[in-house]
Amino acid sequence: MRMVSKLGDRSLHWWEWLGLVTALAVFATQALIASPHKSAAFDEQYHLAAGYAYLRTGDARLATTHPPLMGLLGGLGLLSKAVVLPIEHPAWAAADRFLFSDVFLWEANPDPQALLVAARRPIVVVGLLLLIGLFCFARGLLGVRASWLVVTLALFDPNLLANSRVVTTDLGLTCFLLLALWRLWAWLEAHTLLNLLLVGLCAGLAMAAKYTGLFFWPAAGLITLLYPATAITDRIWRRWIGLAAMGVVACAVLWVVYGFTFSPLPDGSFPLPLPAPFYWQQLLNTYFRIVNLQGARLDFLLGEASNQGWWYYFPVALAVKTPLPLLLLGLIGLVTIARRHRWRQMSVLWVLPLLFLGLGLTGILTIGYRHILPAIPCLILLAGLVATPSQPALDKTARHDAVEFAPPVRRSVTQITPVQWGASALIAGLLIWLAAGSLRIWPHQEAFFNELAGDWYNWSNILVDSNLDWGQDLPALRETMAAMGIDEVNLAYFGKAAPEQYGVRYRPLPSYLRFVEGMELNAYNPYQPEPGWYAISASSLRLGLFQPETVDLYAFFRNRRPDARAGYSIYLYNVTYPPELPVVRRVVYGTPIFAQSQAQLGIQAQQRTQTKWGRSPAEATIYPLGEEILPLAAAPGYENFLASGAEFGQAFTLLAYAYTPTEVAPGQTVQVKLVWQVGEAALTMPAPTRGAPLSAFVQVTTEDPATKVAQFDGWSTALRGLETGDVIVQPITLEIGADVAPGAYHIRLGLYSPQSGGRLPVRSANGEGDHLDIGLLSIR
Repeated sequence: MRMVSKLGDRSLHWWEWLGLVTALAVFATQALIASPHKSAAFDEQYHLAAGYAYLRTGDARLATTHPPLMGLLGGLGLLSKAVVLPIEHPAWAAADRFLFSDVFLWEANPDPQALLVAARRPIVVVGLLLLIGLFCFARGLLGVRASWLVVTLALFDPNLLANSRVVTTDLGLTCFLLLALWRLWAWLEAHTLLNLLLVGLCAGLAMAAKYTGLFFWPAAGLITLLYPATAITDRIWRRWIGLAAMGVVACAVLWVVYGFTFSPLPDGSFPLPLPAPFYWQQLLNTYFRIVNLQGARLDFLLGEASNQGWWYYFPVALAVKTPLPLLLLGLIGLVTIARRHRWRQMSVLWVLPLLFLGLGLTGILTIGYRHILPAIPCLILLAGLVATPSQPALDKTARHDAVEFAPPVRRSVTQITPVQWGASALIAGLLIWLAAGSLRIWPHQEAFFNELAGDWYNWSNILVDSNLDWGQDLPALRETMAAMGIDEVNLAYFGKAAPEQYGVRYRPLPSYLRFVEGMELNAYNPYQPEPGWYAISASSLRLGLFQPETVDLYAFFRNRRPDARAGYSIYLYNVTYPPELPVVRRVVYGTPIFAQSQAQLGIQAQQRTQTKWGRSPAEATIYPLGEEILPLAAAPGYENFLASGAEFGQAFTLLAYAYTPTEVAPGQTVQVKLVWQVGEAALTMPAPTRGAPLSAFVQVTTEDPATKVAQFDGWSTALRGLETGDVIVQPITLEIGADVAPGAYHIRLGLYSPQSGGRLPVRSANGEGDHLDIGLLSIR
């Protein structure tokens, strides 16, 4: 039985169809099953929010640093779901893609991980399209046997697999560039209108996937010059006309993607109308943004953090992130091209990767192997050359509708030489090595490093960022914590996902955590972290900071081997100190603790310094373990200090309070002073999603607590660093409005979570409730 379907000039047998479908199914299964195990990658929410918003509204305003195609494809996966698009949020009007994507994914919709998993499915389809393109390209260019070697190499390539299950731009760019190269080769061999249109279509999609899709055109121009003539009538001027026509088709495709918009550039820098003006405007903006950011961000390579980049960054990344079997076979393929003098015919395989590597050598974007991902399919095709038998050079004047690099030669088993048997065995062994290495690390292929990189912990000393740590391992962190019985971690997370959405209980450390700022970060002591479990992302560990001007935050952990890991990108450390080690307690106000030197903090060897942080003594004074608190009771003006003993959720006890005067006129102020003692529950309060985990309120109300005539809301000390028994004295000023009616009013107070709005339950001598009534205020 034979199913006829032209791929190159050869039809596929039924068993070949079965093999191809099986390969596609294996690839898709690896990606789809791994997807739920991975939290949102760093840039994933930006692309998805921009693409889905464009799909729903026809407005591409959020697709600024990248074109919208891949996010739009991801958005197609959400069409069957009830998704809230919060375009009423001010971030939409401001075209703030960072804030809008936060609100869209982590606040407006109840199950963000389900949205991500659904949005990733169309990206897996793009990965399958890439595999089909590789198979067809190899079958036509290199022959039948080479096509199966190529598809097997792609099937287990960890970098292609990892990028096929995230809603980002790199796989789309890689796929459409490969398809454009395939059809360009076919057009160079047979100048048909269909091939010309297909080149333009694929190149346009590459441009709509990522701005570096424009690299196709210089590559195509060079290939057009180099590729041997395929017929006597093949003239270079005809090729250039064809290439120009392809560019017109590509721009038309881009115009379609951008909704047929036609106008001058929005900033007025080009006054004539252009198709897809938003694309060209953002292309210019992105270029200038990259130029202006040079030196403003820190990157990492081989143990060094720098804001200058390295020309050898991508050669190193290619050497340690590419599977060694693929590198070896690709090198053999290059040698084969040189030995057979086919560098012009094989220009479709080496020109584009050379351009991308050339861009990498500039040191402009030294943040990830994914930026040279388009080179990998070409490397796989070069590797396929080892499956082509040696043949004389092709007749450069011959016309071929579907030229093969080396047509297969049928031989009986007895005709195969020992050298050929050995070569086949070597290839089989390399393929087994590749498959074993990729499956061994599943579902963590984005963190793949080859054997040259050594032990897994050494990987982060070579490369970080999207090479290893792109925020993908929050589910693994949750599972690791559950398996080890860890209730809470101090988390320095390199990503934009919300850890609480993945069931991770944490206290934030300085990092790229979304919505994390303020007091809790200011209280982190990088020199002697307080006891407990710490989860440090590899990028945070190696870079040591989240802004270039910040001190090295995680040097304490850098020379320690982790006690555990979550996936391969988050390291866990259990910080303990000898019980006999003396503890010195220090209170710091104003300047963040991590921004001060050890000398400023008085940190010395042979002792542990327990640091505590407050905004200022005028807002709240911290007394470690209650020391020196007694004299306050006799302070002038507070002779009426009253003992309380009311408990607030076992987190704080109100030891005493005072307010003066007890009678005021409208427009005057009341001074309140509260003395809190820290309880055990304060040290384990739920982590905040933004801002502070705790706030106090003091209100002057009528008999109805909802009717307020004056109020205070705030808290000025970090919970990090506090210990059971610490005392906090909080002075508060209440301003009575000038129009308040005379009468008797209640002064009520309580503690609550700014995130949930929930109040801590109060237990006092007068009963239980959600606030405490401390007395009456008379307004004259």
